Amino acid sequence: MSLLRVTLSDLTDERFRTAVLLGLASIPCTVALSWDSAPTSFSVTAVLAAGLLAGLHYADRSAGNDDVGLLESLRYGKRPAVSRRAGIVVGVAGSVPLVGWNAASGLELAWSWGIQGVAIVALFPVVGSVLVVFFALSGGIGAAVGDWLAARIDRARDKASRAGSNADGNGSRWWWLIAAYVVFAPVVLLYVFGVSPDSDVGLLVALLSLFALVPFAVSVTVALFKDAITHVEAGRGWMPNYRVYVGAPLGTYAVAYVAARVVQSTNPSGVGVYAFLIALWISSGAYLDHRRRHGSAA
Repeated sequence: MSLLRVTLSDLTDERFRTAVLLGLASIPCTVALSWDSAPTSFSVTAVLAAGLLAGLHYADRSAGNDDVGLLESLRYGKRPAVSRRAGIVVGVAGSVPLVGWNAASGLELAWSWGIQGVAIVALFPVVGSVLVVFFALSGGIGAAVGDWLAARIDRARDKASRAGSNADGNGSRWWWLIAAYVVFAPVVLLYVFGVSPDSDVGLLVALLSLFALVPFAVSVTVALFKDAITHVEAGRGWMPNYRVYVGAPLGTYAVAYVAARVVQSTNPSGVGVYAFLIALWISSGAYLDHRRRHGSAA
């Protein structure tokens, strides 16, 4: 069965309802991110993110399908793995604004250019189809990444389960990175935005501190995930939801970035990063507090 027929069938398949909803949910973000460039170009960032979530959601359902990738499915005519199919569904469902914008642009050209516009409009279905395929592949790539992350999560769980933990359930030592961030992050942010140094030395210190804080925050995100996984495997009453502790800062970045683009901020990426740093600090503090209470209760 061709990939096109598989995708059309999957769009109405009950199993892929979540994938369709993720694709539709990505539309407002795609519209916001593509507002200035459409219809000549569109951002696939939201579809990639939605595809990643689909990959995480459908990862455990891929094992029975030999984990066939997108390229293998195109080359050998096999059905791709369920997670990849879900990503493709996300991309197709999320391409609705692309089709609408291109149709509106085509009608505008036909109205203003007369016969020449009609000739150009005749090419729009071809161009639109190519772009829909591009969105579908973007969703599939995001799903592949999500599937890979899910596999890493499973391996981390297995490793934590084999390693075990000590009597109080605190076998992981990743927590000290989280604690260091809780102390270090507000110092840097208060110095940069509170003190607002204006001397050359002060500006240099602020710049270097921010450059150090961002990669440190990424490592803390990994540490937060690994420490939570260890506690889940310890099975001593408290079952931390790593999806919330890790996903909330990442989601905050996405929301802040989109909001900054909507209000035409000069640095939407910077706004997103600052929001992520603050949200990660809140999430880290809450996690450590719950971890301490769990240790005390044990």
